[in-house]
Amino acid sequence: MPLLQGSAFLGGDDFLGAARARIFLFSNGQTGADNPEAQGLSHLIADGHSAEDANLGNAGLLKALREDDGDAQNVLGDFLSLADPRHANAYSPLWDAQIGEWTQKAIDAGLNKRQTDENRILNLAASRPDLLTGPGGSPYGSVGFVINCPTVAFEDKVPAEAAVAPTPGGQF
Repeated sequence: MPLLQGSAFLGGDDFLGAARARIFLFSNGQTGADNPEAQGLSHLIADGHSAEDANLGNAGLLKALREDDGDAQNVLGDFLSLADPRHANAYSPLWDAQIGEWTQKAIDAGLNKRQTDENRILNLAASRPDLLTGPGGSPYGSVGFVINCPTVAFEDKVPAEAAVAPTPGGQF
């Protein structure tokens, strides 16, 4: 959708005045259907149900998504919650894709663990480009496309692990 590419602004986040919310994906996270550190597009393809039809009649897929970590475990920039007005008003169906790629150094050292927080990801990318880069070793950040994907539910409280403060100067 070329017109969505013009939405404010590439690499931005709603907190910074953008119409987009950041979504963090990993291209090459750990895999393994029973691995608690599994995350990313490789996990979705190798361990998930990527070839199946996503519909309410597919009980196996719904169970995998609900109970078995059958999805990519992407991280949204904001945890949408009605309990906190800042987060309730942060919603946008336009997501700015930030795709991370673990370096071979990170993989060999077992540091390519599941990530759950926007600020941890941004801080890691800023402080350790030897571990986390963009696709093909490019600098980490927006990959330049918008995902139009409305959220279908809000939680009434923010999970405890979603409370990491950004490192000064670590925001992109």
